[in-house]
Amino acid sequence: MKKISLITLCLITALCASTAYAQRSAEDFYKSSYELLKKRDLDGALVALDKAIALKPDFARAYAQRSRLDMMKGDINKALADLDQALLLDTEMAQEYAERAQIRSLRNDMNGARSDFDNAIGRGYRSDDVYAGRAHLKIMSQDFQGAIDDFTVAISMNQNRIGLYIGRATARSMAGDDDGALADYTGVIQRFEQKETDRIKEGKPAREAAAFDLQSPIVKGPESASANKKGEATRTEAVVAMRTNPGRPMTPEQMEYLPNVAGAYMNRGLIYNKKGDSEAALADLNKAVEVNPHDFVSYHSRGKVLQKRGELSAALDDFNKSIELNPSMASAYMERGITLVLLGKDAEAQHDLQQAVKMEPRMQGTVESRLAEAKKEAGKKSP
Repeated sequence: MKKISLITLCLITALCASTAYAQRSAEDFYKSSYELLKKRDLDGALVALDKAIALKPDFARAYAQRSRLDMMKGDINKALADLDQALLLDTEMAQEYAERAQIRSLRNDMNGARSDFDNAIGRGYRSDDVYAGRAHLKIMSQDFQGAIDDFTVAISMNQNRIGLYIGRATARSMAGDDDGALADYTGVIQRFEQKETDRIKEGKPAREAAAFDLQSPIVKGPESASANKKGEATRTEAVVAMRTNPGRPMTPEQMEYLPNVAGAYMNRGLIYNKKGDSEAALADLNKAVEVNPHDFVSYHSRGKVLQKRGELSAALDDFNKSIELNPSMASAYMERGITLVLLGKDAEAQHDLQQAVKMEPRMQGTVESRLAEAKKEAGKKSP
């Protein structure tokens, strides 16, 4: 029997290893992407998925997972292309329709997003996120009752997610049902105030909202509730989401709970103001700023109420703070300019009013109308 040369033996060994490697590596690479994500190795996870797809070009789940990583990298177009391929390979996917709906929404493809949400729900992916996402699209298309219905279903699936109540209140208010909206906002506020009372009794420190920092790392798990076609509870597949630049992490409470509570106070205050109760409106707007002092909209809203009440110096302070927090809000410049006119500071006002129109040319008519009214009002106060 002839001896096998060392080179031949090495080639045979390598070939066998390569064959076995190819048979199992696509799935292995796919699974390793999750492990790499847990270690915050986003680039490594992408490489693993690239290898999985190279070895198994019809690996739908790998395309779907790579799409999620594409989104983490901020590449929306690539994320959409990967999801398109995943759904082409496996039309029975459900969660992936919901994910594509989110991307299409970001690309302002509202019809495509609505279709994808419908497909996700029709295939049994009944997530509160999906119903909430579809509800927001219905609001945009002025299907307010449809939005209310979707938010109601979402709330039935996740009663602790207060953003859902805020969404339903918004739809109710836009449908002309201010009392229904007040009920939703008040429910959120009562829940918050009860929790605050409990925290004080337990000797816990006061809650503190954080400025929203897009650089903060976040790790997400299967937090949203879902159910299959039979109504059986399920959970979304865990996805580790993170932002690539490290920063001070924020708690889920800082990211959603406190801002939403502040929004409930602010929006309830605006409804009270609409109903002519400026005292109740101001009390709620003060609380909104207290709960989340980083929200420029709350300062802007309170400034408008103070302006209407004739408390012009306080209104000016609020518009200044709103602009400090968000220098790109054209209406804040307009309101500050109008307040300066009411204070008799026309020269200072001119710059703000011009800035508002420069930032938002469609406001030209509104600015001119408000300016004429403010000058008339200021004239009444002049000796």
